Amino acid sequence: MEQAGETSNIQDGAKPTVLVIHQDSAVVDSCRDALAKHGFLIDSAVDGNEGIHKIYQQIPDVILAGSTVPELNGYQICRLIKNDSVMRKIPILLIADVAEKMDCFWGVKAGADDFLQKDEIPPKLLRKINMVLGIYDRIDIEEKRLLKASNEKNPFNIRTRLNQILDTSLVESTLMVEFRSLSDLIHDVGLLNYMLFSLMESILEYDAAAIFYNDSGKAPRAMTLHLPEGQHLPTSQVEGMMDEFFGQLKARASQPSAFEMLESEVIGVLDDEAAPVEYATRYLKEVHLDGRSIGAFCLYSKQKVDYSRIFPVQLVEDEIRLLMKLRHLYSQAETLAVTDSLTALFNHRHFMTVLQREFKTSKRYEMDLSLAIIGVDNFRQFNDEWGHSCGDEILRHVARIAENCFRTVDIPARFGGKQLAVVFPKTPGDQVLNALERFQAQVAATPLMWQDAQLNLTVSCGLVALSPEIENTSALIKLAEAALHQARLQGSNRIEISRV
Repeated sequence: MEQAGETSNIQDGAKPTVLVIHQDSAVVDSCRDALAKHGFLIDSAVDGNEGIHKIYQQIPDVILAGSTVPELNGYQICRLIKNDSVMRKIPILLIADVAEKMDCFWGVKAGADDFLQKDEIPPKLLRKINMVLGIYDRIDIEEKRLLKASNEKNPFNIRTRLNQILDTSLVESTLMVEFRSLSDLIHDVGLLNYMLFSLMESILEYDAAAIFYNDSGKAPRAMTLHLPEGQHLPTSQVEGMMDEFFGQLKARASQPSAFEMLESEVIGVLDDEAAPVEYATRYLKEVHLDGRSIGAFCLYSKQKVDYSRIFPVQLVEDEIRLLMKLRHLYSQAETLAVTDSLTALFNHRHFMTVLQREFKTSKRYEMDLSLAIIGVDNFRQFNDEWGHSCGDEILRHVARIAENCFRTVDIPARFGGKQLAVVFPKTPGDQVLNALERFQAQVAATPLMWQDAQLNLTVSCGLVALSPEIENTSALIKLAEAALHQARLQGSNRIEISRV
C-alpha cells in the first residue's frame, strides 16, 4: 500500500511517463498498478534492446530497469544512458532481482539514481519516483519533441548514437587505465613526466606543454616543458615561458614564496637557431588541494584552439589532477620522513645520506665540498636558567636564520641534540667562511624574546673543507667536530677551520 499523504510529482498538468524494462510481466503489472492511479503513464519493454530503443523513441521521464534483463541488463542500460549528454537527465531506478550487496554496488557504479527490491515496488515505488523527479531537471517538452522527430525521421540515429557512446566509453576506459598506471611513478618526477608526455603526445595535438608540481619539502621544484617531435624552441624563450607560466597562477599573488625555488627542464629539442615561437593558445589549469596550490599544467598551440571542447582534454585534465594530488601526498610523506620535527630542518638520517652522496660525487669528480657544524654558545646555561622549552625555541630560532642565510643549494640539518650542520656542495672553504660569518652576524643581530626577556644569542662553528687526505665521511665529520671544539675553547661567536 502507498504511504498516506504521498502525491505524484506532476508538473503543469503533464503526465510523467515511466518506462519499465523487465522480463517478468508480474513486475510490470505491479509497477503499473502502483503508479497509474497517481497519474503516471506506463510503458514497458521485455528486454534491454527493446528498452533502449523505447528510451530514445519516447524519451520517458523515469526509467525502471531490472538488473537481470535479457540482452542488455540494467547495469549496461545505466552506463549507456548516463554517458549520453542529453539522455543522462532521465533518472534511472534499478530493480534488484537478487537481494545482494553487489547489486547495490554495481548499481551505484553504473550510474543508477536509486534502486529497490522487487518486493518493495508497492510500498516504496511512488516515493522513490517522486524523489528523483524532484531532484532532476526533466527534459522539456520542446526538447522531447525535437528528439523524437529526429529519431523517427532517421531510425539509424539511435544506433549511431549508441555506437558513439560505446566507442567513447571504450576510449575513456582505455585512457584511464593508461593514466592510472603512471601512479606507480609518482616517486620519480622526471620519469613520471617523460611517460606522461609520451601518452599525451599520442592522443592530443599541441605544440608545447608544461607541468609543475608544487611539492612539499625543501628540494628545488621544476617546471618541465615538453616539445613534441618536430617542434623546436630557442633556449632563450624557455625563461620567458617560465615567467609567463608562473605569472598566470592565482596562487602567485597570495603565496609569493611558494614558487621561489625553481628549475626548468625541457623534454624535446632546443635549437638556438630556431625562430621564437608565437603561441596563439595557452590553456593553463591550476590544481588545488585543501586550499593550497599543488601544481599547474598548460597546453600551448600555434593555432587558436578551444581545448575545453576537445573530447579527451577533460579526461586528461582529471587524470593529471589525480596524479598531482598523489604526487603531493607522496611529497608530504617523504618530507615528514626526512624532516626534524623540532627545527623543520633535515633530520640526522637524511643529513648523513646527503653527505655521503655529496662526498662520493666530490671525490669522483674532484670537486670542492665543505662541511660546517654549528653549536649555540652557552646553550646549557640557557637551558638551566629558562628550561628545556626555551632551549627548544632557541634551536628553532637559529634554524630559521640558517634557512634564510644560506643558499638554496646548501643543505642545513639538525646534526645532534644542540648542534646543526650544513653541507656546502661544490664550495671551497674560503667561500663558506664568508657565509658563516654572515650567519653569525645575523644570529647576533636577532635576539630571541622569551617570557618578556631578550636573549642575546651567538653561535660558534667548526669548518672543514674536503682534501685528498680525507678518505670518508666519518673523518670529515670528526674534523668538523674537532674544529667546533677548538672554537668553544677559544670563547664564543668564533669560527675555527680544521687543518688536515
